[in-house]
Order: sequence, then C-alpha cells, then structure tokens
Amino acid sequence: MCNSKKPASYITGRFFLGLLFFTFQNSFAEHPSPLLTRNESPFSLIFGLPLASPALLLDNNNSRLINSFNISNTINAQTNNTDRLFIDVETWHVNFLYDYAFKENWMFRLQLPYIVHSGGILDAAIDSYHQALGLPEDIRPYFQNDQIDINLSHNNSALANLSSRQQSLGDISLQIAWQAEKSEQHALSYWLSLKLPTGDEDKLTGSGATDLAAWVTTDLGLTDTRWLYGQAGLLYMSDTDILETMQNNWAVFGNAGIKFQPWNNIELKTQLDFHSALYDSSLDFLSHVIQLTFGGTYYLNKKHKLDFAVVEDIKSASSPDVNFNISWWIYYQ
Repeated sequence: MCNSKKPASYITGRFFLGLLFFTFQNSFAEHPSPLLTRNESPFSLIFGLPLASPALLLDNNNSRLINSFNISNTINAQTNNTDRLFIDVETWHVNFLYDYAFKENWMFRLQLPYIVHSGGILDAAIDSYHQALGLPEDIRPYFQNDQIDINLSHNNSALANLSSRQQSLGDISLQIAWQAEKSEQHALSYWLSLKLPTGDEDKLTGSGATDLAAWVTTDLGLTDTRWLYGQAGLLYMSDTDILETMQNNWAVFGNAGIKFQPWNNIELKTQLDFHSALYDSSLDFLSHVIQLTFGGTYYLNKKHKLDFAVVEDIKSASSPDVNFNISWWIYYQ
C-alpha cells in the first residue's frame, strides 16, 4: 500500500507547508489542542494507547465534552516464518471524552469508546480515488468491496478470526492530569491513565486486561500564529487472553506537531505520531508505527470548535491505509 499513498502524501504535505509559510497578521494566541488521532488498527485499539493530550489544562471548575469519531480502512496481507496475517476491515471508533478541572492545576478525564469493525463503506471511494489519479491499487482489486476478514495466526495457531460485523463498548479509560507549568506562551502537564477491561476481546474491542500509561505533554508559542506541541510517554499492557503469545508488555509512544493560525477562527495543524511495537513479531502491521496527520480546527464560537484530520502511515503497511477524524469540542464554565 506504500507506493499508492506516496504521491497523495507528497501533494498534501506541500499544500500544508505552503500555508504554514504564508503569513497573516493575527494577534489571536491560543494554546494548541492536538488532533485526536492514534493507530486505529484493531490490534492496537485493544490497548490503552492514549490519544494526543493538550498541555494546557482547564481552569478550576471548568469542564468540556469531546465527541471524536475516527473511521479507518485497510486491506493487508503479510507473512513470515511463524506469523500469517490477512486483514480487510473498516473500523469506526467513537470516543466520548469528559474533562473536568476539579482543583487548581488538576484535571480528570473519562474516556468512553465504542468500536465497530465491519466491511464498511469506503472501499469503492478509495478504489475510485486510486483510479482517478492513476495510483497503484496493490491487492485491493482482487477482493470484494465492503467485506470484513481478520485472520492472524502464530505457529499455525489461530489467534484472531473475524468474518462478520463486530461492535461493542471498548475499554474505558480513567485519566488524571497535573498542570506543572503554564504561561501565555508555554504549558507543561503530566498525565496518568488507567484502562479498564470493559471491552470484548473476542470482538477485538478490548484486551480483557488492565493497562497503565504515563506521559508528559508540552507546548511552546513561537509567534502569535505558530505553536509547537508534543508528548512522550510509557505504556504498560497486561497480558491478554487472545494474543498473549505475541504481545509485548511495554511500549513507548509520543507525538510532535505544529499549529499555524492564519485567521482567528481557523487553525491548521500537522502532527507526527509514533509508538513502538505492541507485539513481538516481524510483521510490519504488528511492529512500530509512524503516522503523519494533516488537519485543522474551525472555531464556531468561544464554546464550540470542530477538528478535521486525515492520517497517513509513513511507515508503510504498519497501520490502516487511511484514517479520517472529526472531533467536536464543547466547553462549559
């Protein structure tokens, strides 16, 4: 799938880089909120890998609700001496996040996910896109559109086998954050997450185990219109029942991004996300992941904003072929 996406990634990257260097006079300074994207592979979603988090927390007694929707699509076939993988799936991942600043410099977050694995609706659109631009389609033309087939085996033993639509509540996360530093041009916060086994491991909507994650997130204002932001952390994953023969217990993760705000109500963002391998396998789809996200934010008013983003896998065939994100942020005082 790598060759089919390079031209699109190049064109999109050039477009956003051009916008980054096209300067408008603007005195509106706002700390960045990262794009709420991550590796949406069914084999990654079962673990407590956190979404990108803002460095600036809410003021005391304030709250917000975030409704975030990711739709990802992939088809991939990989094999080595011990492992065999075929995956053809579209995953809809809805996150409901509630943030509440319960004390000065302290914030609580509840993350409630709902996950659907299905044949989806995007296969025909992706085929048309490839054909219109004359891009290689790899193995897509050889398989029916809108079907689901997830097969993973290790040493000829089946670990995952799904051929019908699956949906359920995912693994709920409870998070707490502490504001270590904040100013008009800089913020630093520390986060801790506990992921609970509320999903269903047989449907690949949960791991059946408890995970812990700790990370630090920061931002820095370069000018009134340009910001850098990022985070880095460590994830501990308890043993699962379905993939424990391949699973790693520890992983590192992080992201880095730049925000450019050419107008008061519009932000443009480019974000790079990374995590180390969640599995002990030489299959690319189970190894470390590097993703590049292009997107932006539109401020409807002071209490509502919308994110739009498209994610591409820089490390080819290691994560879904494409992922689209829409997030609606609602602020309360």
